[in-house]
Amino acid sequence: ICEVSSQKNDPAKRLQSSNVTFDEAVYLFLQECKIRNLTEETIRRYRKGLTKFKQHLETKKLNLGTLTPYDLTHRIIPGMLDEGLALRTVNCNLCILKEFFKFLTCEGWMETNISSELKPFKVQPSLTHTFTDGHLQRLLAQPDRFTFTGYRNYVMMLVLLETGIRLKELANLRITDINFEEGSLHIQQGKGRKARQVPIQRTCTFELKRYLQERGTLEHDRLWVNLDNRPFKATGIRSMISRYCKAAGIKGIQCSCHTFRHTMAKQYLLNGGDIFTLKSILGHERMETTEMYVELFSRDLQIQHGKFSPVEHLVNEFPDAIDINGVSQYE
Repeated sequence: ICEVSSQKNDPAKRLQSSNVTFDEAVYLFLQECKIRNLTEETIRRYRKGLTKFKQHLETKKLNLGTLTPYDLTHRIIPGMLDEGLALRTVNCNLCILKEFFKFLTCEGWMETNISSELKPFKVQPSLTHTFTDGHLQRLLAQPDRFTFTGYRNYVMMLVLLETGIRLKELANLRITDINFEEGSLHIQQGKGRKARQVPIQRTCTFELKRYLQERGTLEHDRLWVNLDNRPFKATGIRSMISRYCKAAGIKGIQCSCHTFRHTMAKQYLLNGGDIFTLKSILGHERMETTEMYVELFSRDLQIQHGKFSPVEHLVNEFPDAIDINGVSQYE
C-alpha cells in the first residue's frame, strides 16, 4: 500500500499536511483499494465495515485523530461484542481496521499504526452443513425436468454437486467455459479473481450437452438463461435452491449453494480423494482452509476408514495371518 500511496496526486498531498477527516480518509482508502484492483465485493465490505466503525466512534465520542490502541481494544472492540456479533464477524472487522490504519500510517496521517497489535479472536471451526444422500435425492426430484426451467435447475444442482463451485462462479459461467473434450469447466474469476479448471465427469457432461440443446443459440454466451433468454442471476439461483429445499422438507441445515460445496468436499474425501487436488478444485488460497474439511468430517472419515482399512481387510480375508494382538503368525 505504501509504495502505491506515495504516487498520489496533489489533493492527497494537501490532505496529508492537514487534519484529514474520517470521511476523507475512508474515501481515499477506498480509492486506493480500486487502484489495487480489489474486487467490488471486497470494497463493499470495507465500506460497510468502516461505516460501522464510524458509528462506534460517534457513540463513544472518539476522534480519529486522537484514537489510541487502548481505545480500540477497550472501547471499540467491546462495543462490537456487546452488539452480539459473532467472533468471525468481529475478526472480519478487525482485518478491515488493520488495513485502514495501515493505509493511514503509510500516508503519514498517523504517526504510528495503532492497530498493529490487534489479534483476531480464536474461534472453533463452525458446524459445516452438508446434504445427506436422502436430501440430495429429494432435492434432485423437485424440478420438473419436462420444462425448460425445471431441467435447467436440475442441471445446475448437478453442476454444484459435481464441482463444488461457488454461487457467483456458477452464475457467471459461459458456454465457452465448458471444455467437453477435456471434461472441465473454466472458472474465469474465482475468489480473489483467480482462474482455475474444475473437472466434470461423464454424467454431468451429458446433461450439460443436453441442456445446451434446449437453450439454443442466443446473442450472448451466458450459460444459464431464463425463459426470456436473459441471464439467470445469482439472486434467482439462491432463491431457487431455498425453494426446493423447503419443498423437499429439508430442515435443520442451511440450504444454499455453499451447502452443495461442503457436500462435494465431504463426499470427495470419503470416496478417497486427496486433499491437495480438493484444494485446487475448490479454489482455496491456503491449504489450511481445505484442511478444515478433514477436521470437520473426521468422524465420517474414521467410519470410512473402518470400511477400507487394509489391516481389517487382511484379518477378514486371512484370519490366521494376524492374531488378536496384531502379531503376524508367520514371523
